[in-house]
Amino acid sequence: MTQQEKEGLHNHILDIFQEIIRVCEACNIKYFIMGGTALGAVRHGGFIPWDDDLDIGMVREEYERFLRDAPKHLREDLFLQTYHTEPASPFYFAKVRKANTKLVEEYCKDLDIHDGVYVDIFPYDNVPDQPQGRKKYYRKAKVLLNLYIAKCVTGTSVHYAGWKNFVYKGIRGFFHVLLKPIPKRHLFCLVDRNLQRYNGNNTEYVGYGGLPKIQVRKANVLSPDEVVFEGITVKCPAQVESYLRDNYGDWNKLPPENERKGHAPYRLQV
Repeated sequence: MTQQEKEGLHNHILDIFQEIIRVCEACNIKYFIMGGTALGAVRHGGFIPWDDDLDIGMVREEYERFLRDAPKHLREDLFLQTYHTEPASPFYFAKVRKANTKLVEEYCKDLDIHDGVYVDIFPYDNVPDQPQGRKKYYRKAKVLLNLYIAKCVTGTSVHYAGWKNFVYKGIRGFFHVLLKPIPKRHLFCLVDRNLQRYNGNNTEYVGYGGLPKIQVRKANVLSPDEVVFEGITVKCPAQVESYLRDNYGDWNKLPPENERKGHAPYRLQV
């Protein structure tokens, strides 16, 4: 990706993000930037220079409200992509995509879905407080989410080096064939039920089942702080430096140059 393409991509992502913020404020929906987006905001004042996406989290109740209300408020050139609005989508979480642009990941290149530039929105559910229970929760979530993705595609979102790429694609391809008799809706409901199974409990942490390393204290996202991201004031987890330290260790230290990589889209039109 050229620098000009990256700047164009960042501009489109920011445009989508600002519209999501507008909708959240209009509907009184709480959101927070998460993971690498939060790291970029604090360390770089915006995007991590080599990054090419933006991630938002919402606790489950807020997420469901967004899915229900956003389509009535989003601009006409933006599309809320979920299993329910586009069943061919291979993602459990939601994306807001922009018309007249393209950002196609290699493993999704054969899917007939809306493929515009996007912002990811992840539902955060209660996770067990006990370390062993939490580990078991994330292990099961990972298996179910991978089965759901394998039902949809044969490739992987991450390009592994050497033999690993061959092995991981082979495993996903095997399960893609094995799961053909099972309806996609059945797998989606199985994932959905398991990710939410602790939501009736009063737990300290919330997380997204597929991303165990970026869980967060529930109190810190229900009463978030603000940070500046590319000149825009946005919501982030309270005690954000502690959040980054918990999830990234020495978060202020830049990774080696050979690890500074984005997603390398298969097709990009900005």
